[in-house]
Amino acid sequence: MESSKTTSDIAIVGGGIVGSALAYFLSQTDKSVTLIDKSLSQTTGSTGYAPGFVGQFNESPVLTRLAMETVREYTRVPGGFDVVGGLEIATSCEGVDRLRSRCELAKRAGLSAELISSGQAVSLAPDLVNDDNQIALYFPGDGAANAVKITSFYQEKAQAKGVELVEAEVTEIQQTNGRVNGVMTSSGFISAKKVIIATGIWTTNLCKLDIPIPVVPVAHPYMYGEYHTPKLRKAPWVRWPQHHVYARDHGTFFGLGSYDHTPVLNEPRATAMGDWIGQFDETLSKAMRFIPEETKFVPRERFNGIFSMTPDNMPLVGSIPSIDGLYMAAAVWVTHAAGAAKFLAQLLEEQPVDDATKRALDPSRFQGRDMTTLVQESLNGYNSIYKTEERGAPKA
Repeated sequence: MESSKTTSDIAIVGGGIVGSALAYFLSQTDKSVTLIDKSLSQTTGSTGYAPGFVGQFNESPVLTRLAMETVREYTRVPGGFDVVGGLEIATSCEGVDRLRSRCELAKRAGLSAELISSGQAVSLAPDLVNDDNQIALYFPGDGAANAVKITSFYQEKAQAKGVELVEAEVTEIQQTNGRVNGVMTSSGFISAKKVIIATGIWTTNLCKLDIPIPVVPVAHPYMYGEYHTPKLRKAPWVRWPQHHVYARDHGTFFGLGSYDHTPVLNEPRATAMGDWIGQFDETLSKAMRFIPEETKFVPRERFNGIFSMTPDNMPLVGSIPSIDGLYMAAAVWVTHAAGAAKFLAQLLEEQPVDDATKRALDPSRFQGRDMTTLVQESLNGYNSIYKTEERGAPKA
């Protein structure tokens, strides 16, 4: 898959779900596009390890709109998205009040949402929910994404439309007089009028810019249970926001993850799989207490999946003003990947876009800030990943 041409209108660096979705959308234009990744044959970034559950509602309207657009796109991918629904569980009166508020806000955003009893939640996800909770919030239109399958679909469709896929390491984004002119790779130089950085947790490695790009890689524990015979219907994803715990029915096994631990900055190496961290044993042991004993959840595999945080928990999607032709799509979760890619494709095509979305995602919004402080703010937001505010709402 070496480069067979030396010039493209647009070069996309990073072939995860965001870069591949962008290649797919741009393949429907008259632009020549090259998608470059060090490992197109196997997904080694965060896309390959993401739990995949997609909760569309966020108290940030921008993220809600991106998630809704993402689900619309994912449901067009054969086998890419299971509309199994989502459950948020409240275990206290304070949690009930929060879910009531979220329910009303979700409805105003145009999403289907319903407050249900603890017993109703058990009936929807009997293997994941105990009947000792206060109340639950049910989102019937939410679900689980097969991120690897979606990524492969986008790459195949883009390639069929003429996008060139190059498996190579990008060593430098080249520029002259404040304008990009292409990328240097291990397979040679690829000339391009526009370059998009979509390298996820490795974003800062390619960013020698005059503005801070606080894409902070953090460690996160997740585990798979033992294999079992699939149920007739997959359960909704479940999360306990007050306790920073979430679970998913993967079909042939259950998965469980938690944010209830001291945030850990984790610089990635070759993949988004980091070394196991000792404190994660206790974190996941505590998380397992939320799973019914009858389920007999026995850990089969535990791993540290590295993903990106930002100071305001919003992605960085848009142009880099100081370098003409340079764009970015970084710190984008699977929940918002297709929506964010579609938004950036519209920017690249100079189509009208929503100003509020453009401002919220602007990669240069941290200009003038101290990088050390920005990194710490990003880490500080990790434990409150389920606590949302209008400015800086976390990704579901």
